[in-house]
Amino acid sequence: MKQLLKKIFSNNNFLSLTGNASAAILGFISFALLARMLPKSDFGNLMIFITLGVFFDLLRTGFLQTPLIKFSSVNDEHEKKVVIGTSWAFGLIITASIGVLSLIIYFLFGSYIKNAGFLFFLKYVSILNLATLPFNFATWILQADFKFNKIIFIRWINLGSFVMLLLLNMYVFHQGIDYIIYSFIAANILVSVVCIICKWTRISYLKHASKARMKEIAGFGKFSMSTMIGANLLRSSDTFMIGALMSPASVAIYSVPAKLFEVIEIPLRSFVATALPNLARLFNAKNEEGLKHLFEKYSGMITFMLIPFVLICFIFAEKLVVLLGGDQYLESAHILRVFALFALLMPLDRYTGVTLDVLNQPKRNLQKILLMLLVKIGGNLLVIYTLGEVWAIAVVSIFTFSTGVLFGIFYLKKHLNFSVKNVMVRGYTESKSFALKGFNKIYSPGT
Repeated sequence: MKQLLKKIFSNNNFLSLTGNASAAILGFISFALLARMLPKSDFGNLMIFITLGVFFDLLRTGFLQTPLIKFSSVNDEHEKKVVIGTSWAFGLIITASIGVLSLIIYFLFGSYIKNAGFLFFLKYVSILNLATLPFNFATWILQADFKFNKIIFIRWINLGSFVMLLLLNMYVFHQGIDYIIYSFIAANILVSVVCIICKWTRISYLKHASKARMKEIAGFGKFSMSTMIGANLLRSSDTFMIGALMSPASVAIYSVPAKLFEVIEIPLRSFVATALPNLARLFNAKNEEGLKHLFEKYSGMITFMLIPFVLICFIFAEKLVVLLGGDQYLESAHILRVFALFALLMPLDRYTGVTLDVLNQPKRNLQKILLMLLVKIGGNLLVIYTLGEVWAIAVVSIFTFSTGVLFGIFYLKKHLNFSVKNVMVRGYTESKSFALKGFNKIYSPGT
């Protein structure tokens, strides 16, 4: 048993899953504290500030994260320094550009802007982006180096310190939105300082920045950034369209099963985070057979691992939505069941996209996301104006992810000789083997 636990707690997939799950829990706690601490108007303005801040952070992350991990997953230490140093140069340029532009808009047009949340964003985004830059780089580099235990530590410091500052405000200081924004920025500064002290940011590699690498990273980054933004819109477009074309009550009905569905996405995001550097290293080593094996293993195994979650959602849908939202959301149970259906398409969709990126085909991955977004928006408009039912919008997602899977398989097959049948067979075999090994280690004599 002791050996089993040691193996589990040193497993990168488990560590990545733990990091995402703990971050989600701390995120729920901070959200609940803020909702209780601030008046509705201030809470709304804070959400605008954070949403805009996260969006611009997403631009930088999309442009730099995937290229950094892909190109730094090599055995050549000097090449790794060049990639990280060049990424740092880009990160500073992007951060400075957003900061200068936001301050110009604030000082020239701030008196004409009535939305307080947007004004907060323009005023503080330069500081916020600079505060988040070092710890962002630390997490990307640690992901490339498979140091997921340290990523967990970073997330705990970041979110944990913010929650502590919120609790201090709730019980001691009793301040308003300004304190909350200062606390948010302070928590990011704290974790960045820790990352710099621990030498996880590799900021000293900046001197190795290369103009040639800048061109390569920019060429890749423009596609990965657009893909990340498109994927974000895929998740949020339903809420925007329901709110704009139906009613706030419909948004609430849709939001409860959507929040529950995030639980299924946590293991998928976690395994993708560990797969990306593994796939990149195999590609850089020109090990096509190993890359094919890993793609089939991951996409198949995660599909089978999601089956228990899907069954739970189907069988206990009513109990789950009532547990989260109360009796008034009982009607949203069938929406959760629809979500569960297309959950089985998500691993193959996500892994075809990641593997296309690794194979230097980020343009195809972007095309896949844009096509899915087109199906999603077009389908939503069709069902809203013909059926007017919230559950029908969830059904559109089945066609959306089916489109992504078919597009991904079609173009990935042009560069990787894999088989969908092998994905399923290998997924079943790996899942069964994993379950049997765990069972035998737990119940074998002498443990």
